[in-house]
Amino acid sequence: MAAAWRRKAILLGAALLAVLIFVAAIVASLQRKPQHEAPVVADLMVSDSSAAAPTALASEPPPAEVPAPAESGSGGIAPVTVSVPKLAYTYRLGFRLPGHRLAEVQEAHRALCLRMGPSRCQLLAMSRSAEGEAQAPARLTLRVASIEAKAFSDRLTGIVAGSGGKTMATSVTAEDVSKAIVDAEARIRQRELLVARLTEILRTRRGTVGELVEAERSVAEAQEELDQTKGWLTELRGRVAMSEFEIGYSQAEAPKAETVREGPSILDALGGSAGGFLMTLRIVLLILIYLAPWLLIVVPIALWVRRAARRKRDSETVAATADA
Repeated sequence: MAAAWRRKAILLGAALLAVLIFVAAIVASLQRKPQHEAPVVADLMVSDSSAAAPTALASEPPPAEVPAPAESGSGGIAPVTVSVPKLAYTYRLGFRLPGHRLAEVQEAHRALCLRMGPSRCQLLAMSRSAEGEAQAPARLTLRVASIEAKAFSDRLTGIVAGSGGKTMATSVTAEDVSKAIVDAEARIRQRELLVARLTEILRTRRGTVGELVEAERSVAEAQEELDQTKGWLTELRGRVAMSEFEIGYSQAEAPKAETVREGPSILDALGGSAGGFLMTLRIVLLILIYLAPWLLIVVPIALWVRRAARRKRDSETVAATADA
């Protein structure tokens, strides 16, 4: 009997020990479960925020960066980083030259650009026309590396001065394209993310046939817009790297030669006399034309009055003779 009770006590103790071990394992697993779930939730939050970020970048301008002050190794504050604006410069120059040097100076400016090479200077447009012996206004449009634009402008002016010309107009304008570049870069990032997601959907073929067709159409549209935006960004960066020169050439007016006047000759006198006679004859004829209607009225009346007076005088003479 004692052995049987001892066996039952051992079995009961083993069962209690197993129950305690099982309960401890459950408690330990419950304590570890929140630690495993936290990274999953964090990953979902990061994924949602990354999905929403491109849309926010496309609709709103990027917020201004406010760098936090940081302590340097010597205990001071680190310098604040300031972004330099992206500027596209345009130079407009106007030169006036003697007519026979205009074409020569324009060719010298073009040759200067060609010697610099296409990476530093590019010829965009050139025009020059001739009208008889006088040269019409000419134009030249170049694109020069921005870091060399000022020196290039000085060399153009030096060539003109050496050819007897002068500078008539000089202007420099700058356009800030920083915001356009930032917007283009943000739009590129957004479209690249959209293309990647749609491509993943097409690769895994998740969804219905209609959804896959719509995804393929969306990929084509997004890729086209992505290529256009990349081209626009390349053009903006090119405008910043290369400054545009618009050069105008005009011809200086030649001084007028003074005419030497000689004294009057016999032919001049005869010409003047004939001119005076013709002028007098013209005046007389004009007077006669104006008086002709009045003469037609006044002359008959004067003749009738004269005849009547003569008759009266004759009658008086006859009467006096008869009385005598």
